[in-house]
Amino acid sequence: MLKLKAILAVSLMPLAAFAQQYADGPYVYYKGDSAIVKTIFQREDLRSVETKTYPKDKTPALQTGGFSVQLKQDIKIQSSISPKADKVFILSDIEGEFDAGKQLLLAAGVIDPQFNWTFGKGNLVIAGDLFDRGVAVMPWLWLLYSLEDKAAAAGGAVHVVLGNHDVMQLSGDFRYTDASYFKNAWLMGRDMRTVFATDTELGRWLRSKNVMEQIGDLLVMHAGLSPDLLRKGWSLERINETVRPALGTPRKQLPDSMQVFFDSRAPFWYRGYFMDPAASMAVVDSTLQFYNCKKIIVGHTITDTTIVTKYNGKVIGVDVDQHEGHHQGLLIEGEKYYVIDNTGRRKPLE
Repeated sequence: MLKLKAILAVSLMPLAAFAQQYADGPYVYYKGDSAIVKTIFQREDLRSVETKTYPKDKTPALQTGGFSVQLKQDIKIQSSISPKADKVFILSDIEGEFDAGKQLLLAAGVIDPQFNWTFGKGNLVIAGDLFDRGVAVMPWLWLLYSLEDKAAAAGGAVHVVLGNHDVMQLSGDFRYTDASYFKNAWLMGRDMRTVFATDTELGRWLRSKNVMEQIGDLLVMHAGLSPDLLRKGWSLERINETVRPALGTPRKQLPDSMQVFFDSRAPFWYRGYFMDPAASMAVVDSTLQFYNCKKIIVGHTITDTTIVTKYNGKVIGVDVDQHEGHHQGLLIEGEKYYVIDNTGRRKPLE
């Protein structure tokens, strides 16, 4: 019997080696009243696309990254201002590193191993850069997409704020996009510029997101508020609603009046909190006073392998270079701030 089992095991090895495995997706496109779902699979070195078509209002749960996703009946614009939460967990710059993001959410108690929301009435905040560099962008997008509804059902919330790489992806700037995504787009019969267009589920979802938000007394954006943009004296809602319609437009095609929202002075590009020409303390104080906040939370600029504070603790930088293997998030419980890593170890923010 043992000999027979050994023979069977050896004989089945080639079949296992040739098994089809998930590689990317699913991508959901709409055409008329139909939802077209495309998923990329890989067998050895060959990739292929599986296409399924459903009635738009009867699309079954989608499978990706070890969890299922039910499409939303309606995608709503995220509010620019939200009330304070008793606990908040903030990440940025995951950039397609799904496993890193997942482990941090597990470590902070935001989700359980089955991807259920376990953060109660807490808020999860993603301070930009879902895309580029990594090769597991889609599971990360779908996880955040699905957690929104799970969080809301528990009285919590998920806030996804757009970063420069997200805006680049929507506007057709693919300088940092992994080559595999170009191949996948070709397999699906799509130009890269249309993979997240307005006829796609995730394209619509991404365009519902803001570039700046106030959550209680926290002002959250991907990069920072430049003096030029501050001088405009615009509300968060006005900034977000000005940027949103232009998200799919290459910056060079935007009029001069829009450049401050998309160039190096933009909330998802500005580096003045960490690099020269540096923002003054007066600019930081004026920003906080104008928006009635106590802290500014940003990602974008890697300053260290740990979360850092600047301007006497008024600015917190949470980009620790997740892509290079440094995994941390900012956990806020009441008035206490902690740095937490992917093993669950926490220490007070210094």
